[in-house]
Amino acid sequence: MTTVANHSHIQHIRQAMPAATSRIYLNNGTFGPMPTGVVEEMQARLQYELQHGRLGTAAFEMMKSIYGEARSHVAHLLNADVQEIALTDNTGEGMNIVSYGLNWRAGDEVVTTNHEHISALAPLYQLRDRYGIVLRVADLGPNAEQPVLAAIQALITARTRMIVLSHVTWTNGVVLDVAAVTRLGREHGIPVLVDGAQSASDIPIDVKALDVDFYAIPMQKWLCGPDGTGALYVNRNAQHYITSTYVGYWSIKHEEGVEWALEEYAQRFELGGRQTAALAGQAKVLAWMKEEVGYTWLFERIKTLSAYAHNELKRIPKLEMLTPQAGTSGLIGFRLDGFDVAEVVQRLHDTHNIYIRNIPSTSSLRVSTGFYNTEAEIDTLIQALRTL
Repeated sequence: MTTVANHSHIQHIRQAMPAATSRIYLNNGTFGPMPTGVVEEMQARLQYELQHGRLGTAAFEMMKSIYGEARSHVAHLLNADVQEIALTDNTGEGMNIVSYGLNWRAGDEVVTTNHEHISALAPLYQLRDRYGIVLRVADLGPNAEQPVLAAIQALITARTRMIVLSHVTWTNGVVLDVAAVTRLGREHGIPVLVDGAQSASDIPIDVKALDVDFYAIPMQKWLCGPDGTGALYVNRNAQHYITSTYVGYWSIKHEEGVEWALEEYAQRFELGGRQTAALAGQAKVLAWMKEEVGYTWLFERIKTLSAYAHNELKRIPKLEMLTPQAGTSGLIGFRLDGFDVAEVVQRLHDTHNIYIRNIPSTSSLRVSTGFYNTEAEIDTLIQALRTL
């Protein structure tokens, strides 16, 4: 795109996202601003249910169609087959489905890293307490600057049953070499579960190229979708590693003469009915990103803004940059020497109408550059931080 066309495209996007223009919205890694069309789609679905009810063949077929459309759009985003997509409420549900899907025995081991979010760690802690599994934590260094392959490989033993890691670290936006880890897993017959909470629509994802086994994503962060929506990718060649822990209507086949049989592929990991209006919103935002925003443009835009913000932040006195390399993802972590990070977040909000977040576990600050942000907003953030 030319500079003029690029500016016009950004303005068109921003007009569709009121929350992104009523403030300087730099916290996409927590919640992304929803486009107007997504809310309208959800309202239309609820209005239909109000006026026509939810009973009857036509209503049920419409609901099935919405479920199917949501799965199809997620499959396109991840370059997966639609049969490999299960709908979930969030990343954590996907992580739990896989973590609890293995038949654990006391002494079995899981290798993870020291840069994982509680959504990935919580089910592992629970499995440790319930079944006596052993967690082995690969040290990637304080800023995830150490090669992940070597760190994980050093911890593999004959008892290793699973590897769990993020694609993008939630604290400082480092992109971990998932493809190398999945190759390692293949060599040892160990499935790899990836937390995609900070990668889905932040960086390009091709689950086929990564050759990953399981990949869990949310919708409410970089994908700017409704709460309570997400998805789990289950590689059909890795499905044998896990079984369904919870089952319900959507998990099973509905065929005449069949009393009990699970769906063949990933849908077997879905439980019961979900909020259909939210799924309509999920499908809508993914279609909007694909057709109106453009994924290729979106990823390049996030990368460009992140690199710009990284370079400008480094110029601020007393700022310690925690993200080793500029422009690898839309997340940037840093510290301000001598400042309480929670107070900085509050002052930016109250005084400058700027939204970022702090990470209590690392006493740091985090900026998420969305595709809808502008260089001028980054400049405003920089100036506001300088005034501190």
